[in-house]
Amino acid sequence: MSRVYKSNGSAKVNKGSFKRILIKLLKTILMLILLFSFFVYWLFFDINRLPHGEFLKESLSPDGKYKIKFYLINGGATTAYGVRGELCYKNGLKIRNIYWNYPEDKADVKWINNHVVIINGHRLDIFKDSFDFRKESLKRLIEKLRSKKQKFPGMWLRERIL
Repeated sequence: MSRVYKSNGSAKVNKGSFKRILIKLLKTILMLILLFSFFVYWLFFDINRLPHGEFLKESLSPDGKYKIKFYLINGGATTAYGVRGELCYKNGLKIRNIYWNYPEDKADVKWINNHVVIINGHRLDIFKDSFDFRKESLKRLIEKLRSKKQKFPGMWLRERIL
């Protein structure tokens, strides 16, 4: 805080500088929270950071322009296998993960047309969709909680009080 001294020797606190310092501090804290959140997402939830795995099989699209390679991911001694599918474009320059499911050890693939595929019962448009079991399990939990059959946790207490 900066102080402004009067001619009689008394000090008066300049409130404008205090607000500026407080705003800078809040901006810094917000920026750190955002950076930390991005780091956690990148570390734990980014589908492009999956382990490579052991080659399982590959499937070509009907027109032969796209190929999906499937890999078996060994989770270690205490977890089951998972399957990762990566989409490879014909020129080989672009590769992206479109499928990640756990627990699973096989890949049943059926192409509907040149850009829609069904992998183990999950329908994907290869241009805009991807399947990640970590995100899907969260979606199912939210849908279950929102359904009329399943009440939100803590609702029983509210019903007993009212």
